Amino acid sequence: MRKLSITRTLGIQWAALAVKTNLDELYTSILTAVKLNGPEYKKGGTVYYALKFLRFMESGVPEFTLFTKGNSKLPFLSWSTLPGVNCPGAGACLNWCYSFKAWRYPAAYFRQLQNTILERNNPELIRAELDRVLCLPSYSGRRVDLRLYVDGDFPNLDIMTYWFNTLEERPRIAAYGYSKSLPIFHQYAARFGHIPGNYALNGSKGGKYDHVLKSMKGYSFFRGAYEGFNLGRKITPMDMTSAEKREIRKLAGPGRAFICPGLCGSCTSMGHACGNLDTFKDMRIITPIH
Repeated sequence: MRKLSITRTLGIQWAALAVKTNLDELYTSILTAVKLNGPEYKKGGTVYYALKFLRFMESGVPEFTLFTKGNSKLPFLSWSTLPGVNCPGAGACLNWCYSFKAWRYPAAYFRQLQNTILERNNPELIRAELDRVLCLPSYSGRRVDLRLYVDGDFPNLDIMTYWFNTLEERPRIAAYGYSKSLPIFHQYAARFGHIPGNYALNGSKGGKYDHVLKSMKGYSFFRGAYEGFNLGRKITPMDMTSAEKREIRKLAGPGRAFICPGLCGSCTSMGHACGNLDTFKDMRIITPIH
């Protein structure tokens, strides 16, 4: 029998069913794939995680961690959903989106799929889990940096409203994110008049709404643009040479710009630039596409 793997085609097919909340069809499709490709039940294999996901669909109890708690590249609490199907502003960026690379790891894919379903069907469970995490000794009683959407984006106004209500009720969270869903921010601000002061938006270039970025500058929550530049070869931000930094600055053109060093949380002595609404307000942050 074939080994089950999350190809981009299969992953997007299941993702579309989750977004459309065709959950019965999603369950049947995953179960069929498992039966056709089993018995590959080793721990850590795709079938192993697919069966865990099916248990979640049966019980409603999450089988995968909702929030990840940081690593050497991203030391902050973070939330992710599926890329592409949750990204209404995506454009050419889909051609190089790093999030699809994570689908090589089935646990990452099924976590994104689970979280996508929870956002649409049981958001209060997300809020309860966030409160549990905030009470852990490592987070209790202090500011907690939260990257809202490492993978995925705000898919619609209802989910944006849910998250901003959640942040407003939890002021010790310092949330930030990179978003191409720029028109939804305009819709939210028009309807509610303000966006929580503990959220910083980095307008991510490379999508359908790049032309909207200029109109975001009047908002206090808008930190600035975050731009990727193609140097014509694979560049790891942490390993950029002085020559490569000069090259990316030349591509970026005139104006104030800060080169992202690739390791979140360690880029400046005052804290990470992408969440800073003071010193880095309206400054472009640039990085090589990698």
